[in-house]
Amino acid sequence: MRALVTGGTGFLGSYMTSHLAGEGVEVTATHLPRLAPPPGAAPRGVRIQPLDVTDRAQVTRLVAEVRPDVIYHFAGQAFVIPSWEDPAGTFATNLTGTLYLLEELRHHFPRTRFAFAGSGTEYGDPPHIPTSEESPLRPTSPYASSKAGADLLCYQYFRSFGVSVFRYRIYGTTGPGKRGDSTNDFASQIAQLERQPEPRVLRVGNLDKQRDIQDVRDAVRAMVAVVEKGTPGEAYNIASGVPRNVRKNLETLLSFAKVPIQVETAQERMRLVDEPIHLADVSKLRALGWSPTIPFEQTLRDILESWRAAGPTTLASAIDGAPT
Repeated sequence: MRALVTGGTGFLGSYMTSHLAGEGVEVTATHLPRLAPPPGAAPRGVRIQPLDVTDRAQVTRLVAEVRPDVIYHFAGQAFVIPSWEDPAGTFATNLTGTLYLLEELRHHFPRTRFAFAGSGTEYGDPPHIPTSEESPLRPTSPYASSKAGADLLCYQYFRSFGVSVFRYRIYGTTGPGKRGDSTNDFASQIAQLERQPEPRVLRVGNLDKQRDIQDVRDAVRAMVAVVEKGTPGEAYNIASGVPRNVRKNLETLLSFAKVPIQVETAQERMRLVDEPIHLADVSKLRALGWSPTIPFEQTLRDILESWRAAGPTTLASAIDGAPT
C-alpha cells in the first residue's frame, strides 16, 4: 500500500509516518518547502518531499507522482493563538489546502481514501459533555473555524462526488516531540529549571480546566483503525474519553522533578477564549475495536525525559511564553 502523509514531518504526521512504515506501508511524507525537515524526521526508507498545500500545482504534481492508496492529511496551521494573528493565512492553509487535495482525488484518484485531521475545537463550548460526533459545530477561534469549514467540505465531497473521506475530530494529543501544548510546556520548563539555581519559578496560564488528552501513539492507532474499519463520510472523535485536569497534570510532572519548583500565573499565557472542559464521547471509535494502551502517567514521564535529554538551545526556544 502507498500512503501520502501531508505534514509528515510535524508532530502528528511524524508519528503516523513511523507507524505506517513499521507496518510495511510505502510512505511519502511532506514538509513545508521553506522549512527543512529536522534530522531524523522520518524513519529509514520513508521518502520526504516538499509540499505547500496552498500551491495547487504542487499538490497536483505530487499526488500524481505518488498515486497514493490513502492520504493522511495533517498539513496545516495547527495552533489557536497564531490563528488570531493571521486568520487569512490559517484559512488559506487549512481550508483551501484541503480543497486542492480533494479536487485531485475527485478528478483523478476516486479510489484513494482521504483522512482529514480535524479538531475537537470545532465543537467550541458544546451543549453536551461528553461530546458526540452529532454535536453542532460552534468554533470559537479562527483555527477552529478553519477546521470546521474543511471538515464540512470533506463531507460535501463525499456526498457530492463519492470521495472516500474519513473525518477526524482530534482532541488533545501529546507525547515527546510536541510543542505548544500544556504538558510539553510544563515539562520543558521543569527540565530547564532543574539545571538552574534558585529561584526556580514555572510560569503557567489557566490551570482550572479539564482536557481530553491522550498519548499520540494511541491516537495514531485510532486514526488508522478509522481508515481501515470506519465508515466513509463519517466523523470520528479521536480522543481518550477521559477528562484530565490540567492542574493535576502539572502536579504529576512536578512530582517527577529533581528540585523544588514554584508555580506562578502569567497573564501572557492566558487564552482569549478557554472553555472549562473538553471531553469526547468515543463510543464510535471504541466500536471499531480500538482502546488506549499507554498509561497517561507514563506519557508524562516520557515527555519530561525527552526534554531532559534536549540541549540548552532547544529548551530555550521551547519556552517562549506559549499559553497553556
